[in-house]
Amino acid sequence: MRKQMLLAAAMGLWAFDAAFAETLKVALPQKGNWDTGIVEYGVRAGLFKEVGLDIDISYTAGGAATVQAVISGSVDVAMQTGLLGLIGAYAKGAPVRVISPAITGSPELFWYARTESGIKSLKDADGKTMAYSAAGSSSHLLVLSLLEQEKVKAKPTATGGIPSTYTQVMSGQIDIGWSSPPFGLEDLKTGKINIVARGNDLPEIRDTTLRVNFVNENSLKTRRDALVKFSQVYVKAVEWTYANDKALDYFAEAAGVSKAMAKESVDKFYPKESLQPFEIRGLGVTLKQAVDFKFIPKPMTEQEVAGLFDILVPKK
Repeated sequence: MRKQMLLAAAMGLWAFDAAFAETLKVALPQKGNWDTGIVEYGVRAGLFKEVGLDIDISYTAGGAATVQAVISGSVDVAMQTGLLGLIGAYAKGAPVRVISPAITGSPELFWYARTESGIKSLKDADGKTMAYSAAGSSSHLLVLSLLEQEKVKAKPTATGGIPSTYTQVMSGQIDIGWSSPPFGLEDLKTGKINIVARGNDLPEIRDTTLRVNFVNENSLKTRRDALVKFSQVYVKAVEWTYANDKALDYFAEAAGVSKAMAKESVDKFYPKESLQPFEIRGLGVTLKQAVDFKFIPKPMTEQEVAGLFDILVPKK
């Protein structure tokens, strides 16, 4: 009888917690990547539940579609979205606000070709198609920047997510695909594909914020307390993923690879510092690129875009 009473009490507390938990709809791009999975790992570890947040996750291909989802109110928060595209949207009056940086530099993104294609570097890419995920994404910016740096006339082409891009490369529809580990690591080891370029081949990118986490301006006004809690837990989740071996299990499961390959991916391509969630870095570089690549019609100063940023957990 006593056990039944304790069980009933426990169930009652659970029901009470569930009833009073606040739900946030969160969009994550590119399912199966380490960096885009931070929120999911935090949810599975119970970190958000501890502060009364119920996180409803959906996945997107990134870029403009994600920005539109936030603007329309379909989601409350979008993670790991290209800052370049957001600056373009903000310049047009879109009600978007950046609440934290998501990745600094691009140690994880790489571009590859089938080894049999003979494309060994970007110098072999004249007249070829070169993939990025979606317009306004960080992979879009990097493709434009890499081609500009190497003075190569390849054709940037939106191909969506990593798996669909791989299919297009292997079927000959696209010459140069984009990816991030663990996707492609096995093919690199067996010599099926070779790396043509990496994001951090661009010196100016290495200490520049490429992707950010952002919300709708109105949501920030009406649900600020919940979003501050979310951001605080996100910072905690970043720490947790690098300190807890269980995060590698979650990563391996999401990506469909062995734990050993998941660990190799993190060790070689995702340094913890690149996921620092406190400071927007290299904004001047991004604003110059926004003009150069016609994401904004005229130059803007850092002061003119200051209203885009409301970092909810600044560095102490």
